[in-house]
Parts: sequence; structure tokens; C-alpha cells
Amino acid sequence: MLSGLAALTVPVIIHLLLRRKNKRLRFSTLQFFVKQDEQSSRRRKLRNWLLLAMRLLLLALLVTAFARPFLPQGGALPGARQRRLAIFVLDRSASMLAVGTDGQRWSQAKTLMQKVLGALDGNDRAALVGCSSSTEVLSGFVPPAVLGKTIAELQPAYGTSSLVEGLQQAVKLAAAGDRGAATTLYVVSDMQRSACQNVGSCLIPQELDMQVLSAGDFYSPNLSITDLQIDSREGAQPSLAVSSFCDEESEGSNVELAIDGRVALSVPVNLKAGAATNINLALPVLKPGWHEATASLGTKDSLELDNTRYAAFFVPEPLRVLIVESRKTGRVFEQDSFFLSAALGPSESSTNSVPSDFIVNQAAPEDLARRLSGSGAQLPCDIVVLPGLKDIPSGAGQALTSFVQAGGGLLLFLGEGVSANRYNNEFRGLMPAQLKSIEVAPDVASGWRIGEFDTNTPAFASFLLPDSGDLAIPQFYKRYALTSAEGAAWSAYFEDGVPLMGIGVVGRGRVALVNSSADTSWNDWPKHKTFVPWLHGLGKQLARGDAHIHAREAMSLLAEDELEVNLGPGARKAQFVLQQTGGQKLALTADDLGRLHAPGQWAPGFYSVQDRDGREIQRLAVNIPPRESDLAAWRPLDWQQQLARSQEPLRSSPNAMLYDLRADRKELWRLLLLAALGLLFLETIVANRSSA
Repeated sequence: MLSGLAALTVPVIIHLLLRRKNKRLRFSTLQFFVKQDEQSSRRRKLRNWLLLAMRLLLLALLVTAFARPFLPQGGALPGARQRRLAIFVLDRSASMLAVGTDGQRWSQAKTLMQKVLGALDGNDRAALVGCSSSTEVLSGFVPPAVLGKTIAELQPAYGTSSLVEGLQQAVKLAAAGDRGAATTLYVVSDMQRSACQNVGSCLIPQELDMQVLSAGDFYSPNLSITDLQIDSREGAQPSLAVSSFCDEESEGSNVELAIDGRVALSVPVNLKAGAATNINLALPVLKPGWHEATASLGTKDSLELDNTRYAAFFVPEPLRVLIVESRKTGRVFEQDSFFLSAALGPSESSTNSVPSDFIVNQAAPEDLARRLSGSGAQLPCDIVVLPGLKDIPSGAGQALTSFVQAGGGLLLFLGEGVSANRYNNEFRGLMPAQLKSIEVAPDVASGWRIGEFDTNTPAFASFLLPDSGDLAIPQFYKRYALTSAEGAAWSAYFEDGVPLMGIGVVGRGRVALVNSSADTSWNDWPKHKTFVPWLHGLGKQLARGDAHIHAREAMSLLAEDELEVNLGPGARKAQFVLQQTGGQKLALTADDLGRLHAPGQWAPGFYSVQDRDGREIQRLAVNIPPRESDLAAWRPLDWQQQLARSQEPLRSSPNAMLYDLRADRKELWRLLLLAALGLLFLETIVANRSSA
């Protein structure tokens, strides 16, 4: 560092280059200026010499500070104990809350660390690295008593941990410490195998002593609820998963499911060693709105935290669907709307109550105009479905036009007996296309198939993921030749490019036209399982106010996940509050895109996002990561053998000068840097001062 004194030549060179040069000018007489010029010249020379000295001294102070001079504080006495540095790598994962033969692991870990700190004296130093969902230095090198207070107030996290990352951070701290001291790394953990993954990838210098403070038992039997799926959408089967991390059969356990605090189900669970099971759940009929489901496992095991799992879900207001049925028959399977009613309301005539997104009613064609003549802003229904009417009653076209313009949704199917001219006239301005003539598939045995479709639309969003349904299977035998209307949006086509489904916007509502029948007379689509999710998505796309009618996605986070709620551009820079049930509140502000962000480190339970008026925007459930339930651990000796030792000496870190850890010396670099800062301020004043 002292070689940097060669930089003292820089100010000298600058002064020589900027030396004032005399310039000869013709002037009448100098007798009035000679004396004044001599005085000014002397003052300038004095200030220049002063500036040069200050700049030389400034550079000298900086170079000397980085050379780290010190004053000896007295030599070490013969036989005196070598100074010690202790670096703790503390596991803060959820498994540390397990209870063993010696009590809770977290309490045991804090006791072990306090015992080590108690053996250090006032000249020793200790640091702390915390391992949870993120690894961070919780405390740099401080006196043992100071770190003891930090540890006493420290709380565990609820996520996973990586001891490898903790060791890497500890080695960096050791490189910044006193190289003359004896440094020991203390790994304080239950040695859970999931936290010790890839431990051999971290090179530990041989000169560093390594000790394991194991908090916990080698074997800890545990039962866990590893998953809870509650879906309010029709067709999904709610379920929960229970896993055994025991080497013996578990008997006498019981699982309870509570909805909004009321027990809805109680099931006994018997699991063999290492086995897992799924339990299907039957939900009661629930009112629209947010709901909370809590699954609890009634058993005594090592980790109580994973005996409870949470799920939040939203039950939307059912969409009111009015299907026009022209066939008057007591046998429902003969009706034109049979497949539509079965898909939208499968439990209408069933004793098995299932939460449904739709309430289905039927109306005769002649009653349509009367049923749509609702008064006020409240529409009589959300969607009207016409499954290919052969006869359109007088006034039906005008009634449907008024209904759609007011915000309703209209779904039109075609079929045998439909009059193209009547549809074109009665529904002029409503349909996204004009009907021309019926086309028949050239090969009756193999009709047309669906080719292109837009998964960005709600109708086909269910088929975005792989293996979510093959739309190329249904066959279509008849269709209409169409002339597309201006502004129509076609979201599906047949293989030969002829439109299959299009949507147009009329006033405040939407109209969808499906170029086929609603039954199996023109296609076999209703017989395939892709028909139901497609029809549900299309119905929600047509519904008035679909932004608030759609079922909100249930948010389920792990304790280590970052929260992100997308509220849309309308929520830009808006203020919100995140509150845990019965807990503290956290103020949040949406970003420029209307998204809310909050860091991880959550406690398990339910949380609510509310706007400034107290209205609930989102509810979410937080659970511990499932892998924390497996308490299988390494023995300390076996873990030590997994470590990779490096013969290379520990390299000094650039941050080493930030720590004054030597007890036998008084470091002067801080004082020198403060002096350089003051001199720099003074040099600025002198350099910018003007004089006559």
C-alpha cells in the first residue's frame, strides 16, 4: 500500500501544467500597476504552495490509511490465551420447531449457542449467519455478550434452509476476521437431510475449525398433511394428502376439515410406515364469497406445525343462465338443450349438492320476450342460450337486442331447421356473422375437426397446458357458410379455416355464435369431456361484469414465497393493507402495473388484502414447505465426513479492514480517513477562493 505514495507526483505535475504564463501586451503606462501586481503575485504564490502542500498531504493520508498503521496496546503476555473468533451458522428452517427427547430443537439450538458464547471472554468476537429461505448475516463480529442478546430475541422462520449457503457466507466472514485469531465455525442445526444437500460442494479451508452443534434427534417420527386442495369450481374434487415419515405403522389418527371454523368432515387415518394417502373431501353448500378451509391432523408427533394445513378459496355468485327450449317433452334427454343443461347445471336434479358456477332455468320460445322484460338496472339473467330455434317468436329479436345492449350475454347455436334468412333478419346487428347455406362434410365417417383456437380467450383457456384435453377429437358433420361481420373476433376455426366460434360486442354485452348444433345432430362434441370446460369458459366470457363474477384464483403460498397480487392497471400506486388473521397489518403500495409485492418469511395461517375502504381484495393461505415434514437427519460425524476440505490458506477479504479485531493494537485508519475528509473540504475552499 505504501507504494501508492508514488502518486504524490500527480499534484506536482498538475501544478506545473497549470502554472500561470505571462503574456506580453502593449499598454500606455504601468506605473500605477507595478506595486499592486507585486503584492498579488506574492499572494498567488503563497496560495499555490499551500494548495500543493494540502493535495500532497491528502494523498499521503489516503495511502497511509489503506496501509493500516496502528499503535501497539501492549505486547501479549507469555502463555496468554490466543484470541478466538466464533462464527455460528444457524438453521432457522421450520423443522427446527420440532420437539424431541430434549425439548424443542429451536430452544435447544439457542441454549447450545449461549453455552459457547459463555466460554468466550471480552476480547473474543462472534458472528451469526442465519439460514432460512434466504441466507443472511444477522450479525457481524461483535462481543459475545452483544451477540447473546441478539440470539435471545431471535425467532425461527417457517421456510426451508441451505447449510451450504450458510457455510459459504461463514467462510467469507472468516476471511474478513483477525488472521491471528483461532477461528471456529459452529453449525447449529437439526442436520435435516434436505438442508444438507450438496454440502460437499462447499470447500472449507483446513485451517478453520469446524464443530457441529446438533439440536435434535437422529430419528423423529412424524405425520404430516402435505397438501390441501380446495377448488370451488364445479367438476374439481377437493382433497388432502397425508404422509407418514415414520418407520412404524401409524394408527388412531384422525383428520378434521373445518370450513370457516365449523367442522365439516372427520376421517380416521391409518398409514403404514413411509406411506401416503389422498382423502377426497365433500364440501357443503357455501355462500358466495371468500372462505377458509383448515385441515387438522389429530396426533402427537415430532412436528406439530405440519399437522395443520390451510386453504383459502372464493365461491363466486352463480351465473344465471336462461336456456330457450322449444321441445315440450317430459324426457329431458330428447330436448335440444339436454347437453347444455347437463354441462352447466349437472346437480340441478341431483341430491348431491356441489358448488356450481351456474344456475340454469328453461323458457319456452314464446315466453322469452316476457322473461327478458325485467325492469330497472338488474337484468333478469346473465346469459341467454338459444340452441338452434326453428321458429323465432315475434318480438324475441328486439327483446334479445335490448338485453345484450344492457350488458347481457347471448349464446347462439345453429342446427337442423334453423332458417338462415330469419336469423339474419331477427338478429341483425347481434350476430358476429351472416348465415349463408348449410355445408355437409365430404366424408360422413370422418367430419371436420377443430383446427386453430385461441387459448388467450376464457373459452379455450382451460386447454392451455399440455394434457388438458384434445380438441382435435370431436367431429363436426354439418355447418354453415358464413360472412363475417365487421368487428367480429373469431377464436376458433375448423381445420380448413372456416370459422367455428366468434364473439361480437353489442352495447355493453357480448354475443357468441357457434357454427354447429348444441346437441349431437351436427357433431359429437357434447359426448367428449372437453365440451364442459369449453362451455363453462365461454359462459363466463359472455357474462355481464365478468371481472367480478369470475371465480378469483385461490392463492396458496409457502412460508418462503414472495407475494405478488396482480390487480390490474387500475390499481396503479393505490394503497392497500395486508393483514394476518388476528395479527399485525402491513401497508402495501401497488406498482406502476397495479401489482402488490411483499417479501417472504410468512407465518402459517390466513392473510387478507384490503383496500383503503376496508374491502377485501384477496385472501390467501400460507403453509410450511412440505419437505420440512421429513425430519430424517445426518449424524454429526457422518455430516463432517461429507465436507470437502481445502489445503489452500484462507485468503484475506477486501472487507477485512472493516473489522478491528486485534486486541493488541489500536487501528489508526479511521482517524486518517477522517483527517483526509476534513482536508479535502478545506482544500475545496482554498482552491475556489478568489483574491485580488
